[in-house]
Amino acid sequence: MSALYAESSAILRWLLGHGEGPAIQRSLASADSIVTSALTGVEVTRTLRRLAAVRQISTGDGERILAIYATAARHWKVHSITDAVLTRASEPFPVEPIRSLDAIHLATALLYNREAPLAGVLTSDERVRDNADALGLSGPPDPA
Repeated sequence: MSALYAESSAILRWLLGHGEGPAIQRSLASADSIVTSALTGVEVTRTLRRLAAVRQISTGDGERILAIYATAARHWKVHSITDAVLTRASEPFPVEPIRSLDAIHLATALLYNREAPLAGVLTSDERVRDNADALGLSGPPDPA
């Protein structure tokens, strides 16, 4: 069974239809299972609320997109931000600097990978991708 870790940048590109959104959607659809962090829900929600507040999307569009996310995430394995995740996120990563929230995603993927091997990390963030590769969490080809 191939589980794919979905990081927030990729999820947002899919939901907003930006750039490689269609390729990300195909990767999500072809995976046997999707794994993500509880952080993803916060990042998706905050991004949509911010975009609506600055009128880059309508409030209605934001709510519609959030509903799409919620429907999809009901079928995903959403991992809590545990003490173990926070401890690993605080440790060094192969490609520094790495932002705190990205470190939480990478730590979650690493800890999940110990339980069940991941097929990769789906991300649109180059620094996250570089770290995932360096940590042996090779992922699907760049969605671009």
